[in-house]
Amino acid sequence: MSILGRLFYKSRKFYDDDFDWSSYTADSYHRRLKGDVESNFRTVSGEGDLSLEVETGKVNVRGDALHPNVQLILEVIGQLQPTSVHEVGCGGGDHVAHASVLFPDIQVTGGDRGATQLDLAIARHPQLLGKIGIQDITMPFSDQWPRADLVYSQAVIMHIHTAVSHFVALSNMVRQANKYVLLVENVQCHNFVQDLIALEEGGHLAWGKAHLYQVEGSTGARGILVSREPLDLPELVSDAQMRAGEAPSVRRLRRSDEDSGRALTGFVREWRK
Repeated sequence: MSILGRLFYKSRKFYDDDFDWSSYTADSYHRRLKGDVESNFRTVSGEGDLSLEVETGKVNVRGDALHPNVQLILEVIGQLQPTSVHEVGCGGGDHVAHASVLFPDIQVTGGDRGATQLDLAIARHPQLLGKIGIQDITMPFSDQWPRADLVYSQAVIMHIHTAVSHFVALSNMVRQANKYVLLVENVQCHNFVQDLIALEEGGHLAWGKAHLYQVEGSTGARGILVSREPLDLPELVSDAQMRAGEAPSVRRLRRSDEDSGRALTGFVREWRK
């Protein structure tokens, strides 16, 4: 996007998604993967590279470190011990591939709306063939989507801004999950806690009651864990809790307020004044 285009985009009232998903792999993802991720973190794991400390819930890594977000995801899986996990927006497949190596007895699947993303994932991790597929989480729910005990996303929902699509995505993730939803996202891009509470109160979550918790990985990454049943974890009641210690982005939070402000939840019978 040109500099003029970026200035116009940041000043407009309503926003499109952060990326053109049809060109995302070639235009942005591959560049970020090579420049920002692979230059600093492990992206491919083999047998013996990862191990779980059952007592502490920490994931140990042999050699290059994992990205903190990936470390958090694997540690949450290790602590909750689901029988199946599904990644929404699996991209190049690194996260689900790490999980399949560390937890060979857990059924691992992933979905992404980009065929080129999935091609990249199979090229990087051939063992994922048959375990990943095309999925647009902003579409009406599909019974063909794999169900899993734990459904998670990593830096995916944060980029969705068109209409109320991120509300649809959150609702779909809860419906797809049997027990847990884990969001590892930039919490300044959406008011995820506020949005989840609004979806619950409006009757948009398949579980009815949803319990919100903050989770933190051993290397510092934070996430929002949505659980069907109560857990012995720090409860979340506001987005300010998730942003504690961070410098807020006025622009991003204004955009998140505008995004969420377009949603009408529930069925309001009394609207006349």
